[in-house]
Amino acid sequence: MTRPGRLWPTRLLHQLSLLLCLALLASHLIRILLLHQHGSLLHPLSRNASLERLASAFHAANDLAPAQSTRLLAHMGNRETRFWLASQPEVTPFAARAEEQRLARDLRARLQLDAGQSLTLQLERVNGADARSHPLSPAGWAPLRLRSSLALGNGLYLNAIQHPSGAYQWGSVLAYSLPVTTLPVLLVVIFCMSRVIRPVKSLALATERVSRGEWIAPLPLAGPAEARELTHAFNTMQASLARHVEGRTRLLAGISHDLNTPLTELRLQVELLDDGPARDDMLESLDELSAMVRETLSFVRDDAVQEATCELALDDVLADLARRYELMGQPVTWPARIDVRLHGRPLALKRALTNLIDNALKHGKAAQVTTHLQQGAAVVEVLDAGPGLPEDWLEKVFEPFVQLAPTGGGLGLGLAIARSCIQAHGGELVLENRQPAGLCAVVRLPVAG
Repeated sequence: MTRPGRLWPTRLLHQLSLLLCLALLASHLIRILLLHQHGSLLHPLSRNASLERLASAFHAANDLAPAQSTRLLAHMGNRETRFWLASQPEVTPFAARAEEQRLARDLRARLQLDAGQSLTLQLERVNGADARSHPLSPAGWAPLRLRSSLALGNGLYLNAIQHPSGAYQWGSVLAYSLPVTTLPVLLVVIFCMSRVIRPVKSLALATERVSRGEWIAPLPLAGPAEARELTHAFNTMQASLARHVEGRTRLLAGISHDLNTPLTELRLQVELLDDGPARDDMLESLDELSAMVRETLSFVRDDAVQEATCELALDDVLADLARRYELMGQPVTWPARIDVRLHGRPLALKRALTNLIDNALKHGKAAQVTTHLQQGAAVVEVLDAGPGLPEDWLEKVFEPFVQLAPTGGGLGLGLAIARSCIQAHGGELVLENRQPAGLCAVVRLPVAG
C-alpha cells in the first residue's frame, strides 16, 4: 500500500506548483459556494426572455377568447416552455424567496398589474428540490425550473412552466476559468522559483563535491539577493577551508621535514657508541621514529595532491586490485560483482581498499571481498579469518599510530588513511567482528545519482 508521504513531491518547485494549484482550486470552490448561496441564480438574458414570454402569453390570454388563447399558447410552447389556461393555479401562494420576489416585481411592472391581482412565481430544481440546494449535493446541480400562475380576471389562470438557463454553468465556467487563472500564475511562479532554485541547486552540487575533498572554482553570483548572499558565503567558506588545509599541510610537512635533521644527527652519534644492547635498542627506536616521520610526510604529501574526481565503476576498481593481488600470489577472492557507478578519485579509493585488504592479509592470512547495494549505497566488505579485535578497540585502531599489537610491524596509519579517504568520498568505514572469528571492514559509498 502506498504511503501518503510518497504522493507528496520532494522538489521545492513541484511542491509550490502543487500548492498553488490546490489554492486556486479551493478559491474557485469557495467562489462557487458564495455565488450559489448569494448570487443571482438565473442568467440575465434567460431571465429577461422568460419574463418577456410570460408577458406575451399574458397579453394573448387576456385579449383573446379562451379558445383562441388556448391555440396560441400551444403554439408559443416548445420543449423548454409550456403555457396553458386552467381554472386552478399551477403554483399556490407560498413564502417567496428574494429571487422569486424580484421576478414577480419585475413581471408586475412589465404588465402594469394591480397589487391585488394574483401573481405567483416559483423557482426550483427540476427534481423539485430547493433552487439553492447545496452545490455539493446532486440536487444542487440539477437544472432550474420556473413555474408561474397569473390570474386573468375571468376565473382562469395562465399557468406556465419554463426552464431558464442558470447564471453559472459550473462545468463550462471551470473549464475556462481554471486554465485561464492557473496557467499564467503557474508560469510566473515557475520562472521566479527557477531563479531561486537554480543557484541553490548549483550550491548543493558544489557542497557535495567539496564534501568529497574537491576544491572547485568560486560559484558565480546569480539569482535574488538572498541566493547571491548564500553563494558568496559558500565561496568565502571554501576559501577559508582551503587556506586552513593548506596551512595545516605546510605545517605538518615542515615539521616532518625538520625532524629528519635531528634524527640524522642522533643516529650518527649513536652509531659512534660501542656495540651493545643499549646501542641496538636506540638504533631500533630511531629507525621506528624515522619511519613514522617518512610515513607522515608521505601521507601529508598525498593529502595535498588534488586528484580529479570522475565517475567510475566500482567493479573496475576492484578488478584492478584483484589482478594486482593475483600477480603477487596473494589469497584474495572476490566472488560477487555489482554494476554500480560512483563519483570519486580512483587512486585514492584504490589506496584505501588496498590498506584494508593488506590489513586482512596481515592478520587473517587471506582476504575475501564482497559487494552489494544497501539503501542506495554501495557496500564493500573486506573479510578475514583472523582473531578479530576487542569491542573497545574497533574505533581506537582508526587513530593514527595506534596499534593493538605493535610488534606485528607497521606504524598504525593504514586504517586512519583508509577512513580519511572513504569519508572524503562521502562514505563511512567501520569494523565489525565476525562470528565465530575474524574481522569485517565495511565500506559504504554513495552511488552516482
